Amino acid sequence: MIRPIRLLIAFAVWGSATTTFAETTFVETFEGGGNEGDWTFGSPNGFIDSVGGNPGAFFHDPYLDTFAPQPRTTVVGDSEFTGDYRAQGVMSVGIDLKTFYVDFSADGRPLSVILVSDNDTPYDYYDDWGAYVIGDLNVPRPGEGWLSYDFDIPAQATELPPDWSFIAFGPDSPSEPDWNDLITDVVQLRFFYGDPEMFFIFQVWDLGMDNPRITYEPPGPEGDLNGDGCVDQADLGILLADWGCAGGDCPGDVDDDGDTDQADLGILLAHWGEGCG
Repeated sequence: MIRPIRLLIAFAVWGSATTTFAETTFVETFEGGGNEGDWTFGSPNGFIDSVGGNPGAFFHDPYLDTFAPQPRTTVVGDSEFTGDYRAQGVMSVGIDLKTFYVDFSADGRPLSVILVSDNDTPYDYYDDWGAYVIGDLNVPRPGEGWLSYDFDIPAQATELPPDWSFIAFGPDSPSEPDWNDLITDVVQLRFFYGDPEMFFIFQVWDLGMDNPRITYEPPGPEGDLNGDGCVDQADLGILLADWGCAGGDCPGDVDDDGDTDQADLGILLAHWGEGCG
């Protein structure tokens, strides 16, 4: 079996040293029948087509009768596309889509992304909920070919980010959902053809998806000020050079309280040597 693609991207930071950030993008290409997240459009008609994708293999559903196509993961348990987004340092998700045919119209539907929580009851769908954001690009129309979509994921946010909205999927969904509960336990990654809180007429679609992807950069240990994954002399140098900074935007501010002082030094020393191999 051909394994899905992993891309490792390095970035250079100018200064006295070069810093490497381990930013990784996992791409499901569907080559060789691979389907890490058990991606589906939600009907029994979908299958992996070996040619015609973007490029090569792709997931094809030639007969989808629905009001809104929703390419989504369905695997039970954590996959590359689910789990604790904050701990993983998830930065973005994306997918490529193509509309071969629709019997009425695909016009005017922006693609949205939804992060789904099962409320810690995986076999009770009445209390599922999530959060979504509507993208800037409309879903592809017939004849437009493959289009690519990417969404930033604010995994380090501690409250519902701007432009995102909560959505309930059942009558028992929580009345006061917590973004922290969701972002630390995403059970499904779902894309939605349109605004998830609008209703559309049912239509028959012939659709393809390819290259669902997730990009993440696991955060380094506390005190890792230069982002190289290691707490060492370089980080201490940054902190000392910034000593006494106040008012925010302080490079040596380890505890994010807006200044660089003894508290930051204590944290750095407590984590000295972590991540240094």
